Amino acid sequence: MPSRIVRWLVCLPVGVSAVGCATAPPADSVAKPEAPTHLSRWYTSPSSAAANAATSTDSQLTLAKAEEPNPNTTVNKNPEPKPPEKADAKPSSQAQTSPPLPPAYAQLQTCPIDLPTVFRLVDANSPAVGFARARVAEAQARLDRAEVQWLPNLSFGSAYNRFDGQTQNQRGEVFGVSRANLFYGGGVALTLDVSEALYAPLIARRLRSAAQLQAAAVGLGSEQEAGLAYLDLLQVHAQLEVNADTLRRAEEMLKAAESAREAKLDRSAGDVNRARTEVLFRRTERYDLQSRAAAVSARLARLLYLQPNVQLVPAESAVVPVTLVDPSQSIDDLLTTATINRPDLAAGREAIAAAWQRVRQAEREPFIPKVSLQNQTGSFGGGLNDDLARFGARNALSVQLFWEVRNLGLGNRAGIAERRAVTEQARYQLADAQARAAAEVVEAAQTAAVKFAALAPAEEAVKEATELYRIAKEGTLNVVDAKNLFDALRPLQAIQALNTARTNYLTAVIDHNRAQLRLLAATGIPSPAERSERVSNSAHRLTVPGSRLNTPVPLGEGNGG
Repeated sequence: MPSRIVRWLVCLPVGVSAVGCATAPPADSVAKPEAPTHLSRWYTSPSSAAANAATSTDSQLTLAKAEEPNPNTTVNKNPEPKPPEKADAKPSSQAQTSPPLPPAYAQLQTCPIDLPTVFRLVDANSPAVGFARARVAEAQARLDRAEVQWLPNLSFGSAYNRFDGQTQNQRGEVFGVSRANLFYGGGVALTLDVSEALYAPLIARRLRSAAQLQAAAVGLGSEQEAGLAYLDLLQVHAQLEVNADTLRRAEEMLKAAESAREAKLDRSAGDVNRARTEVLFRRTERYDLQSRAAAVSARLARLLYLQPNVQLVPAESAVVPVTLVDPSQSIDDLLTTATINRPDLAAGREAIAAAWQRVRQAEREPFIPKVSLQNQTGSFGGGLNDDLARFGARNALSVQLFWEVRNLGLGNRAGIAERRAVTEQARYQLADAQARAAAEVVEAAQTAAVKFAALAPAEEAVKEATELYRIAKEGTLNVVDAKNLFDALRPLQAIQALNTARTNYLTAVIDHNRAQLRLLAATGIPSPAERSERVSNSAHRLTVPGSRLNTPVPLGEGNGG
């Protein structure tokens, strides 16, 4: 696309540094943006230079003077007398008072940011991502515990025993006794379910892998949400720049209308009112856009977990359509890529594998023995009453190996059925996730294709609106005599058409980029570094084959038409 067409979409406000943060300029300092000097070559043609100079001869016209009757309009022959108006009753647009300064709490630190930085901050700061990583650490700890079930427990300490009263010996004789004993030492103990020791690590590994994949899915979703919020920020700041240029054109028409009324060359008595209405509308629109920019900035700062007293602004040097997914891939290719790469689908497969291992464990559990081992070594002594004497070494060893059938086998059978049902649940969940992923891929791919197709007519509309404005402006400002009267309607309509065309083109570009970002997430690019690399590479040039939009849209640069 020729650079003279695409250079209209600009995004960075005045005063934003490329690095670091700067204090945001007050709202009144941007209420009346002036066009850059490089824009004046296009907006002021040589044929209209004289008319533009005439418009600035008297900048203090009042509405009372501007509303003198036009000789070319029908005038009531019997007008009713009107009281004289004071000279300062209605100040002109040039003498209007400036809006009040914004409150102190509106002053924030302005920080530029780009899309790769958004991805990195989400990965580093997002509480959702941090929570998912904590779940991975929990799964890893469970795996570590499962792998050491073969190791016995160690215990050490002492035990004191005192008995007073009747007791019975092995021959059945009952007699009274008072005795005490003391043991101190330590030993090892192991109670092991061999089936659990065999299958628990296998299950825990699957669950750890599922937790890692779920963390990746959470990161992908968080990056997508933050990326879409960034595109909203980029769009509203670009709309601010479009508004600034539209406001400058409308103010130029207002000056021309006021001068034409003073010279009695206005075609309609409402030209000044019409132009002033357009100016006021654009100023009101600017305040609304500033409010939206603040809201989007706050939302993005929340998603990135930044300090709340920052105002984020886009740092890109251009607004361009970007391609994050190879457009030569078919729907089948994209679905295959999503099935392989999407972490949520892979996590579902790992959950099924873990559930199936539990089924295998339940089926084999009755045939795998359980082991119980205890050994204590230390010193033991005692005597009558509270006399503790005759201490000596003591060692006690106990080993058991046994098999267990629960509830005559019915309990084992019910346990197997339960775990099979859990496996079926996991399979149905995966099937639902696969259907949802396929729908997301198809929707995102179709949307991306439609949004790309919308770029060309939106670009052509900007061209036509630019030519319309040029014709209307030159035909209006080249006022020679009373027969060639000033008419503000046509240029104002051209200004509105150009503003609409540029806004539509901006919306088409941002919508295209949103669709690409959603398609990237739907296909499940596996690595955050790879996602950031794709965004960084595509942010500088277009990769769409055959596209006429091959020139980036520089920020802050206008064009001469």
